[in-house]
Amino acid sequence: MENKITKYKSKFLNQNKLAKRFSLTYILFSIIGVVSFNKFLQHYSEDNNLTSDDTFTFNIIFILFTFIIFILMVNHMQKVIKNIDKSYKDLKRKDKARLAPYEFALNNSVDAIYWFTLDARVVYANNAACNMLGYTKEEMLDMFLEEMDPNFDRNSAQECMIEIKNTKNWTLETTQKKKDGSIINIEVSGHGFIFGGKDYICAFGRDITSRLVYRNEITNMNQELQKSVDEKEILLKEIHHRVKNNMEIISSLLAMQYRRVQDNEVKYILKQSRSRINTMALVHEFLYLGENLAYINLEDYIKRLIEDIKELYISNNTYLNFDLNIDQLIFSTNRCIQVGMVLHELSVNALKYAFKEDRDNLLCIHIKKSNDKIHLKIRDNGDGLENIDSLYKTDSIGMQLVHTIVENQLDGTIEFKNNRGLECNIFFPIKED
Repeated sequence: MENKITKYKSKFLNQNKLAKRFSLTYILFSIIGVVSFNKFLQHYSEDNNLTSDDTFTFNIIFILFTFIIFILMVNHMQKVIKNIDKSYKDLKRKDKARLAPYEFALNNSVDAIYWFTLDARVVYANNAACNMLGYTKEEMLDMFLEEMDPNFDRNSAQECMIEIKNTKNWTLETTQKKKDGSIINIEVSGHGFIFGGKDYICAFGRDITSRLVYRNEITNMNQELQKSVDEKEILLKEIHHRVKNNMEIISSLLAMQYRRVQDNEVKYILKQSRSRINTMALVHEFLYLGENLAYINLEDYIKRLIEDIKELYISNNTYLNFDLNIDQLIFSTNRCIQVGMVLHELSVNALKYAFKEDRDNLLCIHIKKSNDKIHLKIRDNGDGLENIDSLYKTDSIGMQLVHTIVENQLDGTIEFKNNRGLECNIFFPIKED
């Protein structure tokens, strides 16, 4: 509609052309009218006597009559033209009011907005684009992409336009050159669209120079922090390594003392002490050799612990089979030592009292997650115990240690029963205090 009005307006409101057209039309119409009227008079005069004065008078009357008609036509055309002009101005005013919010949004956008043709020529730039690069709108119009972005040349700029047109959510981090020659970092996103039957590219640019500076600062800080963490991890590993070595030294001293004494009871006490120290040293060995300095895989730790206990306590004539069924659990250092000490005391107790030579001995260790608790079960296939209550009230250092750890450190409960041997069930919360 607007195109039609614009067409009519340009056609009829051109005063020079309008005057020429009406003048030529009037002259042509007058000549045709006069010639036609003269022929009429000639035919009429054959039957009537007309003088030359009468003919002249008729011609004048005809010319005046045609002039009046022509004036009326001109007035009518002027009214039509005024109506067209008024409609055009009204439509233009309405369009301006309708487009005002969009123009305001474009010109006050924080991001720079450009329209490019497919040959990478700028046909529109908003205020943010001009302010960012230091150009006026007149200077930016008809600029090419490579003039503002030194990373492109004529060919690559056109290839970029085609890529944007054919790519959904196209983005790029690049640099642009300001009018004063300085370089800024830009994040650009672009989309293709069609307007007036032609392909265009709409690009949104944002100055990310300050963001990159901040990003580099964060990166440097992260590198420094990572360096500090790595140094602390090395230090912690070294601490665990030294603790393990010191415990091994103590264990070696106990072993030397074990070989010197003759009393069997003292020997057994020294062996138990050495075994308990090895249980704690094993935790530090796992932390030193592992990737995580805070947590240990419980299953791996228990398997190694059982092997160490078996090597220390089982004679060549005793056959022992293990039934291990352990859920995937990751324990902290403290909890691993606590569970390890409990398993150590109960396993040593089974090895001492339940198992015999020249028979198939079985030690079951099951650790399962059950809702918000952990169920630890250890059972041997010995003869069981007639007086179960004696395990709750005992002078044995090992059993006292078990009760202390379970009740005071693990915040759990412990229960003994006969089940094809002695079975111990321990329940404690998953969440550590």
